Parts: sequence; structure tokens; C-alpha cells
Amino acid sequence: MNDDELNDLIRQTHPKPEFPSTFQREVWARVSVAEQTSWSARYRRWRESFFQALAQPATATAVVMTTLLLGAGLGQIVSSEHNADASRDAYVASINPVAAAHIANRE
Repeated sequence: MNDDELNDLIRQTHPKPEFPSTFQREVWARVSVAEQTSWSARYRRWRESFFQALAQPATATAVVMTTLLLGAGLGQIVSSEHNADASRDAYVASINPVAAAHIANRE
């Protein structure tokens, strides 16, 4: 069997499919719909709208002020749980080893 006969047999066993003229457009329409409803597309749209809103001066100011107030409030809560004298003694002991012995004798 020569190459031409073999090629003819291959073409007969693997016919070229015929698609409607709108096939490619329909496939891309389905891809577009699937892409718009995916979680990554939703997240991307949410992220873009969030950063667009954050780019507005009023929104940015509100976010910064809220962050500062939360930080100050949490700092106040955490610092009120510690004894101020114990914190001061720990700081002094960390920078002056001789003071550590003095603090230990005082207790």
C-alpha cells in the first residue's frame, strides 16, 4: 500500500465534520456567559468596585478613620489588661541588667 492509498483511507475513516456557520459564535457566547458567572469573575468585579469606591476621598477618609479608631480602641483594651508597673519594670530590666537585680530585690 502506498502513501496515497493510506492517506485516502485515513481521510475516509476520519471525515471532516461540518459545523453550522454560527457554531463558533455560539461557542464563544457560551464561554462568555460561563466566564461572567464564575466566582473569579464575581470576585474581580467586586474587587474593582471596592477599589473604585475606596478611591473616593470621602470613602478613603472614612476607612482611615475607622482603622485608626479600631487600632486605638484595641490598643487601649490590651494595655488596660497589663499592669503599668510590671510593664515599666520589664522595660527597664531589658535595657539595664543591673536594674533587673534591683527590681528583683524590691519584690
